[in-house]
Amino acid sequence: MKRALVILALALLGCGQTDAAGSGGATSGGGAGGTAGAAGAPGAEVEAWARQVALGTEYGGDGKTIARFDGSPTLSVMVGTATDRADLDELLPVLNQELGDHAIQVVADADPSANIRVYYLPYSEFPAVGAANGFPVVPGNWGYFYLFWDQNHALTKAFVLLATDKLSGDKLRHFTFEEVTQSLGLASDSDVFPDSIFYASGADGGDATELSTLDRRLLRFVYAHTAPGDDSAAFDAAFDQYF
Repeated sequence: MKRALVILALALLGCGQTDAAGSGGATSGGGAGGTAGAAGAPGAEVEAWARQVALGTEYGGDGKTIARFDGSPTLSVMVGTATDRADLDELLPVLNQELGDHAIQVVADADPSANIRVYYLPYSEFPAVGAANGFPVVPGNWGYFYLFWDQNHALTKAFVLLATDKLSGDKLRHFTFEEVTQSLGLASDSDVFPDSIFYASGADGGDATELSTLDRRLLRFVYAHTAPGDDSAAFDAAFDQYF
C-alpha cells in the first residue's frame, strides 16, 4: 500500500504502511540569515527542531517514526558528469564523518543495486525516472528525493533527482547537500534555523551550502542513538540522554 500526503511549503513527504514509500522535494528559493550552529546543551527550540526534522515522515496514523538505513548504505551516481557531482564528492566525507559505522559506500556509476541512486539530469526527465522505479514525482521540484522502507521502517532504497537545466553553482550545491542528506532519513523541513540545510519556510526553500553544526550533530545522533522504528517517546528519551 502506498499513500502520499502533500505538505505545504512546497515539499512532499511520504506516508504509508509496510513496504511503503516516502518522498520529499524542494523548489528553488533563497534563505535568510540566522544560525543553527550553537554548541552545548540543547534548549527546547533545538529539541523541537530535531524532532521535526528526524520524525518528519508519517507512516500512517498520527505517530511519528524514525526511518533510517540499518546498515551501511551504498550510493551510485546513475546519471551525471564529473562536474555535476563535484558537490556530492565534497559532501560524502562530511556525511561519513557523522555516520560512523553506517558510512556511505560509493559503488560504480549506474549500479542499479545501490541503496542511494543519484540522478543529475534535465527536469523534464524526472517523471520517466520515477515511472521506471515505481514512485511519483511531484511537479515543480528541481531537487527531489524519494524513500522506500521495510516493515521495520529501515530504509531500503532512496532516489535523488537533481535538475541540471534548472540548478547550477550555489543552487546545485544547496540541493545536492539537502536532498542527499535527507535521503538518509532526516526527511522533513523546518522553518526554525535559516542556516540549516533542512530549512524551508513557505516559498523560501533555504540557501545553505553546508551542513550546520546542528545538522551534523543531529545526523550523528540519529545514526548512533536511535533505531529504525523508534517512535517519538524513544526519540525524546535518547535525545535527553545523548544529544
